[in-house]
Amino acid sequence: MKKTHSIIMLIVSLAVSLTSLAQTKTTEITVDFKIRNLGINVDGYFKKASITTNFTSDDSSNWLLYGTVDTGSIDTDNKKRDAHLLKDDFFDVENYPEITLKVTSFQKVSETTYDALVNLTIKGITKAMKIPIEIIGDINSFKLRSNFEINRRDFDVGGGSLILSNTVKIRVNYLFKN
Repeated sequence: MKKTHSIIMLIVSLAVSLTSLAQTKTTEITVDFKIRNLGINVDGYFKKASITTNFTSDDSSNWLLYGTVDTGSIDTDNKKRDAHLLKDDFFDVENYPEITLKVTSFQKVSETTYDALVNLTIKGITKAMKIPIEIIGDINSFKLRSNFEINRRDFDVGGGSLILSNTVKIRVNYLFKN
């Protein structure tokens, strides 16, 4: 009986330890953008995004970075505009609920900066591109930042509008703490 009690206590304490360990892990993600419309900057962000990373090796050829954005979570602080952006001439959320970004390779530029070759997919259109990524910290706690531009027309977003800029500035911030 005493042995059974000890085993139960061990299992309970292990479960409590694992629970507290899982609770210390935090991630924060922001994906925001800026585009000019009628000569005025329109700022927005996506409320739902996720990033999967694996930087456990010193060899960047073994690193993994994959991100998704829920296109239906767009917010430009204008409900009418947001509703229009969900339609087929912009993000076509019904058919393309996610934007994805997958890093295919990292090339070290400086101690904390890398050029990442990525495949960016919007509305089912995938484009290979190079974007800068800054990674500060270690595998237990790091900040990842990237600022880059895309041409919205490359992804059939917004059609041939003459009043909407083709260039979209994107900023991604990711904080991971274990």
